[in-house]
Amino acid sequence: MNDIEEFLRWGALPDETIRRYETGERNFTGLVLRNAVINYTCFMDVNFTSADLQGCFFKGILVNTSFSYANLEGAAFYSPLINCNLSNANLREANLRGVDLTGVDLTSADLTFADLSAAKLVGANLRNADLTGIKTTESTIFCNTTIPDGRIETNSPKVIDAQELLKGYADGERDFRDIFLHRVDLSGVNLQSINLCGAHLSYVNLQGATLEGELSAEFICCDMTDIQLICASPDYGNQPCFTCCDLRRAKMVGGIDPFGAIGNNFQGSNVHFRCDDGDVFIQNTIWFDGEFIAGPAWSMEYWRGIRDTDLSNF
Repeated sequence: MNDIEEFLRWGALPDETIRRYETGERNFTGLVLRNAVINYTCFMDVNFTSADLQGCFFKGILVNTSFSYANLEGAAFYSPLINCNLSNANLREANLRGVDLTGVDLTSADLTFADLSAAKLVGANLRNADLTGIKTTESTIFCNTTIPDGRIETNSPKVIDAQELLKGYADGERDFRDIFLHRVDLSGVNLQSINLCGAHLSYVNLQGATLEGELSAEFICCDMTDIQLICASPDYGNQPCFTCCDLRRAKMVGGIDPFGAIGNNFQGSNVHFRCDDGDVFIQNTIWFDGEFIAGPAWSMEYWRGIRDTDLSNF
């Protein structure tokens, strides 16, 4: 095989991996795919255990994906890794700059000289990880993070608890943009005219709550059953994004982020996806009528290909 043939072969491998994924394959244990650009919307529930992915560039959301014992030396990630398993992975000199690492298992991982500038290590587990020479900044968020010696660390004033939020709100504060709320109980709260732009809420109990205002926040693994969400200015990029949330019987005014339908349960809700204005990516989602949509698919493509549906009703 000459150099050109070898180059073309390696260039085709990412496309082949994506094709296999789209046809339902999830087990890529031991995959060898070095220095490749893996540009795909979302990998979910995938097994890359012991894969050799040295120098790869990942441009897509990764949810519940295993990289345990994988070689990710020099790899770069440009989208969230939510509840992923990177235990015992080789992440030497990896670029995790600004990446959302909520719930990521990094136990015994080698992060020597890795770049964690502005990364969000919310509920992440770094027990026994090698952090020699890692790069962090003041904007690197440690929130309920297990550090190598087993201690739990929170290092940012942006991380608040339910009492702090409710006291500030009762005192007249409405601007809570860019805050972090993790594993707190806000069930039944009524928060109107609130600004949660850029906020990060993970594992928050919001059962029966009412939120009204600027809600372009990240909701990850939240219990949002029977919630009322009234989004101000939804046509100007002010849509919330949901990942792996329970939104049964939710009532919502406004749209959602184009990537806000990954791993959620919308059964019985009236959430409007504004499909007439744009497209929404769907994967492992329970739809309003109880239909399970495995995906991966874009909403308009899905209904155009599956059945004749009036998208204006959604």
